[in-house]
Amino acid sequence: MLKGLFIGLSVAFVVCVIVFLVERLKACSIKATVLKATSSLFFVVLACVAVAIKPENLDFGLMFIIGMVICTMGDIWLDLKYVHKDFDEQYTVAGISSFMVSHVFYLIGILLVYPEFIGWQVALAIFSASSIAIVERMISKKTGFEYGKFKNLTFVYSIVIMMTVTFSLNGMNAFGWLPMLGGAEMPAVLPRFVAMNMGTLIFALSDLSLSIAFFKKGGNTKVNVVIIHVTYYLAQFLLALSILM
Repeated sequence: MLKGLFIGLSVAFVVCVIVFLVERLKACSIKATVLKATSSLFFVVLACVAVAIKPENLDFGLMFIIGMVICTMGDIWLDLKYVHKDFDEQYTVAGISSFMVSHVFYLIGILLVYPEFIGWQVALAIFSASSIAIVERMISKKTGFEYGKFKNLTFVYSIVIMMTVTFSLNGMNAFGWLPMLGGAEMPAVLPRFVAMNMGTLIFALSDLSLSIAFFKKGGNTKVNVVIIHVTYYLAQFLLALSILM
């Protein structure tokens, strides 16, 4: 029954996202913001249903749910920056900060999925994330990005989001692919690892598209708006789905 509910909510989620995008492409409005918040609430509910189906995944599932709730707040702030342009800076800071905090909870959830992490794996994941963020910042001006007063905030955020990617990838390699290459059987939770990795990677792609829209001249196009939201909602769905696996 609950699995049927999860499927039904997933279909409704897709429909709501489509309705939101149609409205958002018409104009940045309060109506579009409400539809966006409603779409975001769907992935929160999906994650809750997933935990109800798989209560043994409550530990990391709860962290994901908290992160998703905070993401929903960030969604509202970032959309309101277009509706109330006089408060653009405040809404931008609130939105980026919300997403940064949400990724801390995602990261905690990922670490709960991979409790066997050892020191060098943690160090490698942090080093990789920091290196990617530093390289991105070094080439940002050459690629047309202007972060302005948000320079420090976006830099810290880029490290945090890349940490969710590198920790997730490192975990799947250490406890999934590498043991299999060594002759071990495929772990039963490998589908969860895959969904989680795809979710974090696609989330990073969504944030890259969001940076183009916010900080690159001419980047806020209708095509980019669609890419931002399709990748974002797909990423959140995959994270919710990983709880179910």
